[in-house]
Amino acid sequence: MFDPDRFALARMLPRRLESEFWLGHIPFAFALVEALQPSVLVELGTYSGSSLAAFCQAVEAAGLDTQCYGIDTWAGDIHMRYDEDVYQDLSHYMESNYPEIGHLVRARFEDAVSQFADGSIDLLHIDGTHTYEAVSRDYHTWLPKLSERGVILFHDVNVRVETYGEAARQFGVRRLFDEVKGRYPHFEFSHSCGLGVLLVGPNLSPEMKELLLASKDPAFASHFARYGNRLIWKFERSSHGLISLLARRAVRAMRRSWRRRSARQASPKPGSR
Repeated sequence: MFDPDRFALARMLPRRLESEFWLGHIPFAFALVEALQPSVLVELGTYSGSSLAAFCQAVEAAGLDTQCYGIDTWAGDIHMRYDEDVYQDLSHYMESNYPEIGHLVRARFEDAVSQFADGSIDLLHIDGTHTYEAVSRDYHTWLPKLSERGVILFHDVNVRVETYGEAARQFGVRRLFDEVKGRYPHFEFSHSCGLGVLLVGPNLSPEMKELLLASKDPAFASHFARYGNRLIWKFERSSHGLISLLARRAVRAMRRSWRRRSARQASPKPGSR
């Protein structure tokens, strides 16, 4: 039976809300750090740092000695492009708030993997390029680095054509997660593009066993979704969220205009044969 009071850290308000993509999973990230108490946490694909900052905040709140590493080139990928300001802003934030906890590693994932010993990572968050080939490569490359109590998070497991339209055809996270989840204890969330949780370590702590058992209660997912949606609501009403919303509306308007223009150009002109 799921007891929300058992995961009290999930109610903590995050300090950094920079982009909407991962906000819905921050309450669970808080609870996971509290239960797992990782020594080393690695994130593949950090972008503006909402998830990495949340991990660091949970580490600080729980009084842990965890070292958190955010790995990214900060050059973007096929899904997104962003400028140098994104990295500089996050770097300043981490140095100002979590200098002893959070570390940015500016490198390609395949180049950074050699910096970590086999069996050393307790929590791995995979959120880089989302094609099937890229996610599969990240998973298989980094799996040997997971510890005896290791956990892997896969963001965007719910990005499918049925839920997000044609753009989702570029995403292969769902396919990879379905291929590997049968090998390990696992659970997932469907909100905020989905989050797959794979418990790959053979030696789960009592706290993680409790978390796994709680995940079987339907109230578990709805609890974290409810708290996550509150953060999204808060973000959308902030200045960052308003700018993001206006930008998305502008992009949609441009796409509609482009489709109308393309349709007119494709239509035969009066009198033409």
